[in-house]
Amino acid sequence: MSIVYTEVQPSNVNSTQKISYKRGNPIVNFLIGTQPHLLDCGSIRISGDIEFFKNGAEDKPTAADELAIDEKLGVYSIFDKITITSQKSRQVIESINSYGRFLSTYFPYTQSKADKFSHLNQMALTLPNYETQKLELVDFPASHGSRFCIGIPTGFLSSGNLAPLDQSSLGGIEISLNLSPDQQVLYAKNGTTTGITEAFYQLSNLRLHAELIVPSPDQLSQAFGKTGSLTYNAVTSYFNVINSANAVVNFNLGTTRTLGVFMNFCPSKYLNNMGFNGFATTMPLNSDGSQAEINQIIFTKAGVRLPISKNLDTNVKDSPKINTIDPEVISFAKASIQSGLNSRCQVSPVNTNRNYTGATPPLVADGGVMYSVGVPFDTIGTGIGEDFSTTPFGVQMECGLTSDSPNALYLFVHSRQTLVWNENGIQLIA
Repeated sequence: MSIVYTEVQPSNVNSTQKISYKRGNPIVNFLIGTQPHLLDCGSIRISGDIEFFKNGAEDKPTAADELAIDEKLGVYSIFDKITITSQKSRQVIESINSYGRFLSTYFPYTQSKADKFSHLNQMALTLPNYETQKLELVDFPASHGSRFCIGIPTGFLSSGNLAPLDQSSLGGIEISLNLSPDQQVLYAKNGTTTGITEAFYQLSNLRLHAELIVPSPDQLSQAFGKTGSLTYNAVTSYFNVINSANAVVNFNLGTTRTLGVFMNFCPSKYLNNMGFNGFATTMPLNSDGSQAEINQIIFTKAGVRLPISKNLDTNVKDSPKINTIDPEVISFAKASIQSGLNSRCQVSPVNTNRNYTGATPPLVADGGVMYSVGVPFDTIGTGIGEDFSTTPFGVQMECGLTSDSPNALYLFVHSRQTLVWNENGIQLIA
């Protein structure tokens, strides 16, 4: 067995190799073609240059401008959706909508503050502070922009699987990256967009890098067969809006092995609005920016409380003036994203307190606001979870939304899925 290192250019960009949402390139496709190799899914990296301009004349922003980018995500802010498809059958293996919103919660609960200063800073250009993030990335003065090389966290690509690319199995893989609008990626740090309404980001020299495994002759029959399967933890996304003191939402997940569900919030007016940070994961907020504290949470399956058989009353219900977020809410959210002994986490009392207001972009130390609600269905790593294939998942929240203030709710489902192929084609078993 040997390893081949491959580099793939986007299959749908022009000769200048410059890509921007503003100028009509909202999707980037990478194709890893049919070949007698195994793809090491965890080895995939996307590299390139990114630079920012404050107007159509391509003037670079300066420290005096208020143009900023979310400090939790850095370069990851530019991805709105990721889709992984079999080249042979066009079967969608995994698709995650609202990818930036997913990572806005995923990263804080799986990476530490030290990670943001070290390897994530080198790869994704992140820094856990809104001011230093702006100065190092958005205001970077070099003509070539800032260079990055990032992994793509998804269930399929992070599974550790070796995916066969030969014609009898997947027949190659296509990875499509939908870019986020400039108004979603960039925002005015003080909430005033004067002078930056035409601001945009631009990518260049994009490449996909991956490791391919070449089986030895005696491994060929085992590596490539007419039938086979891959099991991995997948991520699916849903969207809803809440706008009442008694927020009730239900989702038909359609998954048989549901491992965890988590969600984040922000006012709907934050989205695609350069006056606010569209990736802020706030508490639900009233129209004046005041926090609509969540007093009670109930998770249900077909209307029955599950997996928590009681109402989850938060600390603010009995102590309205308390400053800290309920630790039980934080611990459930963390367990819904990851299980086991991994204790790396950036969430702290500094970035989950009740001191901020949402009237302007909330600027909070230690990486920005990191509020999330979630519940695990598999805390010991069995991979079985809960069956929501025929019954809906629901959540009821009693909160302080006392004004007409629609809040976006992004819900993400962590489930176990199996990809099966044979002579008749490819099937995804959720």
